Amino acid sequence: MGTSIRSQLFRVFDTETTGLDPRTDAVVELAWAIMRGDGTILSSNTTLINPGRHIPADASRVHGIFDRDVAQAPTFEQAVEKYTDLYVPTLPAVCHNASFDSVLLRRSPRLADGNPRFLCTLRLAQNLVPGCRSYRLDSLRSSLGLGAHVEGPVAHRAANDVATASLLLKHLIDRYLGAGYADEIDGLFEVATIQRMPFGKHEGKLLTDVPPDYVDWLLTRDIDDDLRSALESAD
Repeated sequence: MGTSIRSQLFRVFDTETTGLDPRTDAVVELAWAIMRGDGTILSSNTTLINPGRHIPADASRVHGIFDRDVAQAPTFEQAVEKYTDLYVPTLPAVCHNASFDSVLLRRSPRLADGNPRFLCTLRLAQNLVPGCRSYRLDSLRSSLGLGAHVEGPVAHRAANDVATASLLLKHLIDRYLGAGYADEIDGLFEVATIQRMPFGKHEGKLLTDVPPDYVDWLLTRDIDDDLRSALESAD
């Protein structure tokens, strides 16, 4: 028998960035924590990152990080060199909306090798806590009673989001095991996949119930890799 989920170690990540496209934007802040599935935080850390470019005003308004703040900060690769706990030991990684953060983190081969699987707490929450009005991290913190509401710029900083994501992961693991799923890490990952159509005229339908012609059309569009994989698997 493998490691129980509550004994499993995870590395929880969050990034703040120059924009909303992980393929073209850059990291300006990185936070991470190593936690056990029972909720115990073993370590946590955060660093500003110099993205090597101007931080747009729209992004700064969200996270409160400006060019002056990162002028003396390490680059992304320098941070990877400095903080070995970003990838040692090799652990499953956890992000809220992993399809965004994982693209940024996998730019570093060391981070990709040390965090080979990304567990998405957004997808996990959608499947284990159906019916929420919003699955944004701050909304889930409030609706699930995960911690005190945080005001101001710090509410959108990476360290705060990692702390909330860690509480959310513990909550979701408890729900997963309480629902009678197998105490196996692979099962947790499977429940974190996309199971229902997230948008469009078939929003909310199980992917297996979406008409094949619509699936075929959607696969020709620019959709995120997680949805593409889920649609292809459901076909």
